[in-house]
Amino acid sequence: MTPEPAVIRLPQRRQRGGIGRRGLGALLLVVAVALVAPHLFSGTELVRIRHALALGPDFVPERDDWQPPVVPKGYETERVAPAPYFVDLVAKLNLADLPDDWARTRAITQHLLGSAPVLVGGPVQAGLVETHSAIVKQGQGYCGDYVRAFMAIAGAAGMQVRPWAFSFDGFGGHGHIWVEVWNAAQSRWQLADVFDNYWFSRADDPQLPLSALALRDAMRSGAALQLNLLHEGSRPGYIEPDKAWHYLRQGLAEWYLPWGRNPFTFDAAPVVRLFAGTSRILEGVGAIASGVQPGIRILAEPGNVAQREAMARLKLRLHAAMLLGVLGLLLLVWPRRSGAAMAVSSAPLAADAWPRVCVVGPLPPPSGGMANQCEQLVRLLQGEGARVELVRTNAPYRPAWAGRVPMLRAAFRLLPYLLALWRACGRAQVMHVFANSGWAWHLCAAPALRIAAWRGVPTIVNYRGGQADDFFNAAPSHVKRHLAAAALRVTPSVFLQRVFARHGLSAEIIPNIIDLQRFAFAPPLAATSAGPHVVVTRNLEAIYDIPTALRAFALLRATHPNARLTVAGSGPELSALQDLAASLGIANAVRFSGRIENADIGALYASADLMLNPSTADNMPISILEALASGVPVVSTRAGGIPDMVEHGRSALLVPVGDVQAMAEQALRLLADPALAETLRRHGRAEAARFAWPQVRQQWLSAYRRAGVALAADGESIRQH
Repeated sequence: MTPEPAVIRLPQRRQRGGIGRRGLGALLLVVAVALVAPHLFSGTELVRIRHALALGPDFVPERDDWQPPVVPKGYETERVAPAPYFVDLVAKLNLADLPDDWARTRAITQHLLGSAPVLVGGPVQAGLVETHSAIVKQGQGYCGDYVRAFMAIAGAAGMQVRPWAFSFDGFGGHGHIWVEVWNAAQSRWQLADVFDNYWFSRADDPQLPLSALALRDAMRSGAALQLNLLHEGSRPGYIEPDKAWHYLRQGLAEWYLPWGRNPFTFDAAPVVRLFAGTSRILEGVGAIASGVQPGIRILAEPGNVAQREAMARLKLRLHAAMLLGVLGLLLLVWPRRSGAAMAVSSAPLAADAWPRVCVVGPLPPPSGGMANQCEQLVRLLQGEGARVELVRTNAPYRPAWAGRVPMLRAAFRLLPYLLALWRACGRAQVMHVFANSGWAWHLCAAPALRIAAWRGVPTIVNYRGGQADDFFNAAPSHVKRHLAAAALRVTPSVFLQRVFARHGLSAEIIPNIIDLQRFAFAPPLAATSAGPHVVVTRNLEAIYDIPTALRAFALLRATHPNARLTVAGSGPELSALQDLAASLGIANAVRFSGRIENADIGALYASADLMLNPSTADNMPISILEALASGVPVVSTRAGGIPDMVEHGRSALLVPVGDVQAMAEQALRLLADPALAETLRRHGRAEAARFAWPQVRQQWLSAYRRAGVALAADGESIRQH
């Protein structure tokens, strides 16, 4: 008698009692409001909310300071022409006739401070033109109003200005703002306190106006400083200099730099115009939503660690409140579906059949390790006949213009994403969530895991990314709770498995997949007069340390003057890397090709003699697997999980992170030793073959089926989670 085939029964979701979907939606809205309620009842707390929403990376002077005409990436500058009102005003003040930008600064200050007979004070809740008029005709305005008016006039005059600010209350509404002007004639920044009518100098050099950072350093060191009036005929902010210095020193630990100078773009935004006469806070939040509000970057120092951490927590809380609020509204308004429509059949699943899988992850573009792996896995599963549905975490914006508006774009992507998750969960037996560190976890992975838990679908968290340890150390406790609740945790490398173990979490290894059909194992290139071709196939981001590869290549060129380098990737570091190549004298030998499509990347490897991988943090980079599969010898750093995937001297050559000299020496060693290069090629190809789909296929089939079995065995506890 023929035995019946083994079967696995995947669980059928049950109708559950409790508060129901709409009750849960209402509860989420209440939680969202509770998260922000402490900050809604005072002006200074509302300013803190605005600052938290606009919070960017810390400002580190030796890394982030700049000098015009250079403007750092992401710094907001004007997108519209100066208003004619201010262009005419510049002509009336004859600013073009003055000798330098400091003289123009004093002339603008004299105009603002010297026009009104008295200072009335109080904020001006109006647009730029109305604000300027209130200042010069009525003496009205706070420091922020004076700075806005100054920046508008200076901008119309073509001056380079950046605002600085400080607070006394943890980056809330109690503080001060002033302007720093780039004096092109002297090639230096010079600070002006427009509202209080001061400029600052050292007592031993009383004629030289200090920059903001020079003033701050001098106050920190206790150097003798001097207050000077910008305009002799107007009021000083403080009659007694000691009070002025006491006021300034109060805010020393909480300086920050608004990351932009765009008063005309800000003023012209429709949402800003809508709230200009009613609420400065709503105006600011609206400006953030429409993408015209400059971010803020806190000047990092040991004395403000607690304040910076508090602001980061508030930003996270605000984003969580927005996410919960949107999800709560979704649960309240989304039409109810019948239990029959939502149920997934629990028919027996044959031992060699794939369960219904919902894959949650990104697709190219942009290309990257996780996006490429997600696309490839879905394609291979479909080729197996598996019933697989993809929910993209980076779906295109519809309409496309929404992607250009920061806060709005989050809603336009989040709402369709949550809807797609909810629907796909109703059809899936297992959910496979691609996850990594940082905001991608909170915005992409966490909602998927939460919705899967609500709908009783077992989840596999497929975690990747070389910065997992730092993320887990700093992440809120619910991140580990979500991970612990997953049916399975899967990582591509022993490196990440060790990271999970350090944080009390088990994980199994299913490696990245390499499609060997896309990469021909070509014979080594014959030496030609064209010189060796070196490639780097990483995105142009700080974590991948492309500067080390450029510097190593510059050293290699001393021995191989005809060598050429192709850097295949895109990212925010492009301009800085092009400048570095020029300064190293290798610009004519380096090609920044931009992102190369997956279908074409094999041709690049086929033309290469050597690959450099300079990354500072890594997991199991697919770019190295691609090079190994193509027979391209690899020189890589020992970052993260790389030593677990290749063996030094056998399948690749490994060097310390950031060691330019070692990378250059190992590259030259390879080029000079064909036997070594052939050893690496042969063993590298064998390593790559271990990660081909026929070898990895069974591991994923087993994982999907075991995830379902785990839920069946402990279904009640998971449903209650």
